Amino acid sequence: MIRALRAASGPGVAWRLLAPLLVAGLVLSSGALAPAPVEAGGSDTIAALRIRQQQAEADMRRADRQIEKLQRLRKQHLRLLKQARKQHKTAALRRDVARKKAKLADARLDQLQLRLARKTQVRPDPKGRQAVDAPRLRKQVRAQQQRVRQLEVKLRKAQRKVDAARRLKKSRQHKPTAERIAKRKAERERAEDRLSSAITAMLARSKDRAGRIGVASSRDFKGPVKGRISQPYGCTGFYLNPRRGSCRHFHDGVDIAARKGKAVRASASGYVAYVGYSPWDNGRRAFVVIIGHSRGYKTVYAHLKPSRPVRAGERIERGQRIGRVGMTGRTSGPHVHWEVWQHEVPRNPFKAGG
Repeated sequence: MIRALRAASGPGVAWRLLAPLLVAGLVLSSGALAPAPVEAGGSDTIAALRIRQQQAEADMRRADRQIEKLQRLRKQHLRLLKQARKQHKTAALRRDVARKKAKLADARLDQLQLRLARKTQVRPDPKGRQAVDAPRLRKQVRAQQQRVRQLEVKLRKAQRKVDAARRLKKSRQHKPTAERIAKRKAERERAEDRLSSAITAMLARSKDRAGRIGVASSRDFKGPVKGRISQPYGCTGFYLNPRRGSCRHFHDGVDIAARKGKAVRASASGYVAYVGYSPWDNGRRAFVVIIGHSRGYKTVYAHLKPSRPVRAGERIERGQRIGRVGMTGRTSGPHVHWEVWQHEVPRNPFKAGG
């Protein structure tokens, strides 16, 4: 065809006619190689979702640190304020006592000086001699004057403490207000919502991709680590677990106690939906790995060490290491909290649907 075009019109015309065909072929090939959208009508790719997760997690962790710092400063300020009130009360009592003692000492000094003046008056003596001076009274006067000066020094010190405590009570420096803490909490909630939506989108994509691997069944799920079952699935007496159905406290998964740092492995093949700190925890956050499987299944591995041997969007085979046993979040010892969900309903990990 190229030879015919060259023979008919020359080489320049042939390449001008073929250029649009080549460009169209490149566009079609690039479209075939590009990753599919996450959901119907969506436009986020796996890389974009991963970036969204990382940014939202960073914002959430930053807000956590800021809130923790503000609450720590607030507690410190309240402690100092309480201490200032106590110091103010004590200093005021000491000042009043010193003032009363100084007043009594002044009165005593006046009495001694009056007595000394009377004793030292020159009076005519029948025998022609003057009255002898009273050295004992002079000594008492000097001692009383020294005591008055000491009480005045104590009074000034007590007054300075009263003033300092009063200034600290009125001070607002370094006082984190409730508005600042509420603002940071609102920022954290927004970051948690963004992270949760990004995890949900990635999880939907992971489940869809995992459907091409195989059908998930009860024999596909395997324990992530060997160890002792410290808390089984179902009703429990642990007060931190939420209420579900007739259970006052319901445990959504299984806790497997194991040595800290021991490898945690994927219980079934699938695609990683999230690796990072949980956006659903209050207070201390657990480091989790979430994997999407076929037939609407997902598995959650919590309380891991904060390491990232896998990342969101990556394909995982059964038995592949996804983390290590840790103690992140609310935990009294190293263990793995393992959950299996199907269509957002918790399942017993050892009895997941067939």
